[in-house]
Amino acid sequence: MNKKSQTQLGYFIDYNLWKDALDLLNFQIQQKKKNRHFNTLSMFYYESLDLTCLKYDPEQYFNIKISTSLFYGLQNEFSVFSYVIPKAGIGLRDYKFFTYPMRVLYYTIGLYLLKLSQEFLDETYGKLSTIEAFYGGNLSYKKEELQLKSFNIYYRTFHQKFKEKIKEEVRSDYKNKVILRLDIENYFNEVSISRLLNLLNSFIKPSIQTEKNFDLFTKQQIICLFNFISDGKLGIPQSDNNIVSSFIGYLYLVFGDLLIDDLFKNSYKSTIDKYKIIRYTDDIYISIKFKDNIEQYNQGLFIHAISSQIAEELYSKLGLKLNLKSKLYRLSSHEEKEELLKNIRKSSPNDQYFSAVQDYDTQQQIVESNTKNPQDKLDDIFKELINIKGSRIEDYFVGGKSVQEEILQEVFDKNVENILEKSDNKKRIKDIFENFNFELVKVQPLEILIVLLRDENTANNFKKFCLNKSVITTGDADLIIKFLCQNHFDIPELRDKLKENSHMRNIIEVFDNKKVNCDQPGYYQLGCMQINNLSKNSDVIEQTRLRVLEEKNNSYSVALNHLVNEIHAICKAWDQENKKDYDINSLVSFLQSKGIKHETCVKIRNLFDRRNSNQVSHPSSNGGLAWEVTKEEYQDYYKHVGLCLDVLLQEQELESCNLRS
Repeated sequence: MNKKSQTQLGYFIDYNLWKDALDLLNFQIQQKKKNRHFNTLSMFYYESLDLTCLKYDPEQYFNIKISTSLFYGLQNEFSVFSYVIPKAGIGLRDYKFFTYPMRVLYYTIGLYLLKLSQEFLDETYGKLSTIEAFYGGNLSYKKEELQLKSFNIYYRTFHQKFKEKIKEEVRSDYKNKVILRLDIENYFNEVSISRLLNLLNSFIKPSIQTEKNFDLFTKQQIICLFNFISDGKLGIPQSDNNIVSSFIGYLYLVFGDLLIDDLFKNSYKSTIDKYKIIRYTDDIYISIKFKDNIEQYNQGLFIHAISSQIAEELYSKLGLKLNLKSKLYRLSSHEEKEELLKNIRKSSPNDQYFSAVQDYDTQQQIVESNTKNPQDKLDDIFKELINIKGSRIEDYFVGGKSVQEEILQEVFDKNVENILEKSDNKKRIKDIFENFNFELVKVQPLEILIVLLRDENTANNFKKFCLNKSVITTGDADLIIKFLCQNHFDIPELRDKLKENSHMRNIIEVFDNKKVNCDQPGYYQLGCMQINNLSKNSDVIEQTRLRVLEEKNNSYSVALNHLVNEIHAICKAWDQENKKDYDINSLVSFLQSKGIKHETCVKIRNLFDRRNSNQVSHPSSNGGLAWEVTKEEYQDYYKHVGLCLDVLLQEQELESCNLRS
């Protein structure tokens, strides 16, 4: 373990863990070649990057930028961009786009939480017969080695197991049995990292916590990093192919499973015969088998009571709310049982991106129907497309009409996909999409795009439709991204079109740049070599970290205080004429001795004076004046601090080069 300050990431993260995170992300990128599930915006971006700066000396990269926490100040290199994607109807879901170094850093924290919790998950939680829980992967360590297998990072197997477990409960001994489905409101946005860390502190062995340096300082750092990623909001980031967010989402509700298990185990032995909690991330089903002497009326009373207690426990202990989509299925009712089975058959993971991006390179079908041959299935797809063609767009998004997803999802069957190439079928595709309102593609975009792309003329018409849009809404942007993902993201004019959406503009500019930004990482306007010496000064890095967090919160009065401390710490450390009382006069004399322009020296002096009339450090009292720092005022001071550092750090780099030579 690197011996770092308690305020630096190297206090609890080492190079090997960061390298595991690097290997995990690179392994996902490699999977893209054989599994279209990984054909997503982020993976296309990561695949296109020149990663020479990370490959040249990765351990040095880690030691300078990661373990020191210098990354907080490198805002071009370590960036997270917020955008939104459409949900069902007209709803929106918050999403994040990570630069490559930032995704690796986030994965590092996730793998740390995995190593911290794995023994508890395997030896305690995993041995409970009343709980079966899954998520979109199965990250694990074996003898300190991260297990990287294609099935471990891919959702399909685990979601199929989840569905099979529910169907087993439906088929077996269903007399006097009900299944309660719990739906959590805005789950990923409501996860509290501080609660999760406190729960881990309660459940993980003290010896493991000591070994992993899991203490108050580590918890504060992890919370700080999540605040940095989410701009101070609750929750964990959702982004395409983000297996770490999927794991953390699963881990948080491990403690929800235990709460529910305790309620059943300790309170209702006289009422129920057996129960089982089956969960996929935040999708929870509870199978409840009542004793034979419990009449249906009393079963209903029990369900109401236990549901209310679960709702209260999840809210009070985890801050989670159940919503109106929670539902009870009585297996004694044929209609309710069939409704449940139908919902299970057509279900797809809804924790992050899986519902939007399905794999269709696998031989296994999503829809488990073996009664029809591929052409019959395709005929059903064509009929559903004709039905959609004759509909109005508002029927689906505000009118409550739903598409038959299970029919369209048959296109993921490899055999169905193959026969799309037959000349008769391509002609039918052309006929269906003639005079088709392409706005209707949004009702089930990926499935419909897979079909329409088989006809070149239709694909060109769809491209023109996108390019001719005067306003690019969230739904339009999502549609264009999915279209680009089916075309190797290689249609520059459509990438340019995405920039017309305010959420996507910066992301596409980063995508087109195809650089990791090691050369200009974002610490003021300084180059990579200039910032290396900063990694040796933990006091400066800590002020930088605090400054950046306040900038992200638009708290410029607080950020200005840290800006003052930052330039003060740098000058004090590098001034050979260092005095015991290093005040503003000492600092300005040092800057002048380095040939820094008079205007900038005056601005730095004014910066210290402004700190003294800042509401944060000196609230108005005794007749003194104090007023809030504006963004424009702050940016002007920030610019001049950068000009100082440009000169000082260039000189430091020259001195280092002379010493090395």
